[in-house]
Amino acid sequence: MKYVRPPLRTMREVLEIDVNRAVDVALDVYCTQNWLFREFFWMRLWLLVLLMRWFPKERKTCLDFGGGSGILIPSLRTGFDHVSLIDINATHAETLMDLLQIRNVSIVKEDITAFDFPDGSFDAVVAADVLEHFQTLATPVAKIRKWLGETGYLFTSLPTENFAYKLLRRVFGKQKPDDHYHSAREVEDFIKNSGFKKVLSIYHPLFVPVLPLFRISVWKKAPD
Repeated sequence: MKYVRPPLRTMREVLEIDVNRAVDVALDVYCTQNWLFREFFWMRLWLLVLLMRWFPKERKTCLDFGGGSGILIPSLRTGFDHVSLIDINATHAETLMDLLQIRNVSIVKEDITAFDFPDGSFDAVVAADVLEHFQTLATPVAKIRKWLGETGYLFTSLPTENFAYKLLRRVFGKQKPDDHYHSAREVEDFIKNSGFKKVLSIYHPLFVPVLPLFRISVWKKAPD
């Protein structure tokens, strides 16, 4: 699996094309004029892709859970035969796929609470900075466990919402989104209590849990 970083001009073109649509603006952090801020978020994706290179052994199918920005699609498509992306708002992902002429990806524009894949459909599920946006975690985590194969892996990236994270928001003039309901610790505790076992965690930006801004973790299904 390769770490693929689309050209900056292409991502900015996506934002320009979709500027008048009701879309998730998560893509903007990857093409902001602020070089330091931009590289910080790209490094987080590089760490996530690094973990996905180590796991799993089966690489036929992958689900990008809530990946409406499409930012992971160029990398995921190099590591799996087929990638599915589910998000109620996937306009950016559709535009990016068209511009990059990506073909082995299917987009499902549905609310995950009202949609279902067959049980065990995926060798890997990646939920990058999405679970903290669910006020109630029971449904999304249950769906992920249902859709993940018995030998599959779940990959999560979560903001810590600690003191350092809040301080950097002020430095870069960013506000906490209204729908950031949970910290990384709260989400991970819920995942642990919902039939998953953590395999490995790394922390961004220092790799170790010293004022981490993001937790990036690998999970497997715990035995019933």
